[in-house]
Amino acid sequence: MQEVLPGQADPEPAGGQEADVLPGLRLRLRRPVAAGTAAAAAAGLLLFIANPPADLGPLAFVALAPLLWAVGERGPRRGALFGFVFGLAYYGLLLHWLIPFGIIAWLPLVVTQAAYAALFGFLAPRVMSRSRPVRSAFAAAALWTAVDWARGAWPLGGFTWGAAAYTQHGNHLLLPLATVTGMWGLDFVVVLVNGLALGAIRRLAARGRWARRGFRGAVLGTAGMAGLAAAAVVLPVAIPLPAATGPRLDVAVVQGNVPLSFASDRLLQTQAVALNHIRLHRRLSADPPDLAVWPENSLPSDPATDPVLGPRVAASIRAVGAPTLVGAIADAPGDRYVRQRFYNQVLLYTGKGRIVARYSKIHLVPGGEYVPFPRLFSWTNRYRRGNAILAPGHELRLFRVDGVWVATPICFENVFPDLFRRFVDAGAGIVVLTTNDSSFLFSEASREHVIDSQLRAVETGRWVVQAAVSGESAMIDPRGVVRARTGLFEARILRYRVPSSSARTLYVRFGDWFPWAAGLAIMGLLALSLARRVRRREVRTPPAGERGLSPSEPAAISGGADPRVLVVLPTYDERATIATVVTGVLAAGPNVDVLVVDDDSPDGTGEVVAALAEREPRVRLLRRPAKQGLASAYLTGFGLGLERGYDVVVEMDADLSHQPEELPRLLEATGRHDLVIGSRYVEGGGVTNWSKLRLGLSRAGNAYARMALRVPVADSTSGYRAYRRRLLEALVNDGIRSEGYAFQIELAYRAWRRGFSVGEVPITFRERQHGHSKLSRAIVVEALLKVTQWGIRDRIVGRLRRPGQRAVTPPR
Repeated sequence: MQEVLPGQADPEPAGGQEADVLPGLRLRLRRPVAAGTAAAAAAGLLLFIANPPADLGPLAFVALAPLLWAVGERGPRRGALFGFVFGLAYYGLLLHWLIPFGIIAWLPLVVTQAAYAALFGFLAPRVMSRSRPVRSAFAAAALWTAVDWARGAWPLGGFTWGAAAYTQHGNHLLLPLATVTGMWGLDFVVVLVNGLALGAIRRLAARGRWARRGFRGAVLGTAGMAGLAAAAVVLPVAIPLPAATGPRLDVAVVQGNVPLSFASDRLLQTQAVALNHIRLHRRLSADPPDLAVWPENSLPSDPATDPVLGPRVAASIRAVGAPTLVGAIADAPGDRYVRQRFYNQVLLYTGKGRIVARYSKIHLVPGGEYVPFPRLFSWTNRYRRGNAILAPGHELRLFRVDGVWVATPICFENVFPDLFRRFVDAGAGIVVLTTNDSSFLFSEASREHVIDSQLRAVETGRWVVQAAVSGESAMIDPRGVVRARTGLFEARILRYRVPSSSARTLYVRFGDWFPWAAGLAIMGLLALSLARRVRRREVRTPPAGERGLSPSEPAAISGGADPRVLVVLPTYDERATIATVVTGVLAAGPNVDVLVVDDDSPDGTGEVVAALAEREPRVRLLRRPAKQGLASAYLTGFGLGLERGYDVVVEMDADLSHQPEELPRLLEATGRHDLVIGSRYVEGGGVTNWSKLRLGLSRAGNAYARMALRVPVADSTSGYRAYRRRLLEALVNDGIRSEGYAFQIELAYRAWRRGFSVGEVPITFRERQHGHSKLSRAIVVEALLKVTQWGIRDRIVGRLRRPGQRAVTPPR
């Protein structure tokens, strides 16, 4: 397609076309946008109706079809617009119960959730094809699953509320799938059925195709898609559910209730609620249970330090004589921004009224229980209605009651499948969720919270006891059936004999494997889409490492003399390998120095390096007081290298995964390139001792970076690389914001975009033999989101510059 540049178009329309052609063109342009926007908003409304209060779960199987139609008909930019409209409509309605807390509580959350729907809309046109409805349905389902998983992980720990899977809490044909895939498999099936429904409707509507292929063929094709959709919904019922056959506990939830006048106080800092629970608990004395449960925030303070409340609570528990879980608030250390903080805790009392164990809530509610990034957002405290700031706990803890291990996640923590799964993987036989939903008043949010627990019960194969201070409390079996429940704002005891279990579902064993698989599949499809587009455009890009991106060849280093080289080695617990690595690096030549940046390694790595530095003047040690991350260590090393006049600065791991013997190959290539990357994925490179999953993940991540950023580099995540001084000065002056994989991708991407020469040389990467990998889910998610952000930015702002053009603004 020819591109018309400014100044090349005719100044006036030819032959009176302005009156006739342009109005029709404007109509054709506006109608698809209006129709797509309306369809996306309708999809949001329909999916909302599939949730409480209407709770029409089967509607979810067609609710998303209008959205899939809208995003599949247009390009990525329109798709992103329609996805965002869907997100605003759906999450705006679903989270309406936040509006009484103020627009500042509702709007930012709705917008961030809608942004993920926009991401789905942006990528969907790349993996969907109208001519291949079945493949498109599977691709849309995989993309939705991967994006929804990312929504549940980032930012600030994520948020899974409103996932399509929750609409199926009453679908006992489909629910067993959650024991294998977690809620993500249900997400997948819901979107898959929507995609197949859209394909079937299109086929029936294509009457012209009937004339060519015959009525019978059209009907058979439609029936085939309908059958596939039905199989996806029905077949999971054949998955065996683990039986809870362990020892039973007679569990009594003491729902003491909250006076409506105090319901908006997040921590219920009033004695009235505590006294309600003390009085109601005494009713159990005639028939003590095996375990009594007082919900989250039953006590406004720590009974161990409260001289008035503590004895009254202990006396009430002694009067019944049963072990009791009690929700309470305890003092926590302050920080530099908040002088007084608190822990949200569950306390385990013995039947004699003595506290023997505590669990502190780990995953806090951003904005509700703490202020994220307080340096930037401390001003939001004025809108928090005086609610206290909480401090997070750091340890999963189980309580042993009559031989049964009991987990006690608190409130918001049941929104996160992987966190809930970890309690069970640690050995919990029963899960007791304590919660304070009183601030939701009479909205459907309390019912939605129970639905979250229904899916957690199926995923983990455990009974879930949900104890809410004002309702709804519930007893939920491993099939996701609510066996008993209370109403809202009533004082009541809910009691049930709850069996324990030691079975481990596949989801408990393997966690979020399904969304990872979906994400890898989508990366593969996006890579294929990119390859097809490149072939269509007949763009001949030289191989990575051969492309000269600067207007002229790099100048010689140090006037042709051997360059001064600084190798930066970040370390944390590398005592077993650091001496070998340093010795190998020094052997590369007398012009090579070593800087070790150690983050106060507990294993004594710093002491080993200090001893080496005493004997060898080319070795320097920089100690830092705490673990500050890989990117921070490299930036520190870059700054020191530039300050002391080094010509080349090298990144390298200190665990022997990067071989010192290959360093001369990188240094030799710096005579031709400003950035030399030690690549595992060019000819001659390789990886040893990695699992197929890890290797596939790495290859897929690099393929996605190449596709999204159009960077002709085979291994942009490699951490073995050499920078010439002029490139490093440019990168450091611009500022670098990323961590982990994203840090490496950002530096390669920005070097390429600014016109510097980027080359790759083959290396063999060896899995570390000592210590543990620092790779985490957060690092991977950050890289995926950053790459996606930069790719979207490039496509919105304009095309990447070609050689000889002025550099554009680097990524942030």
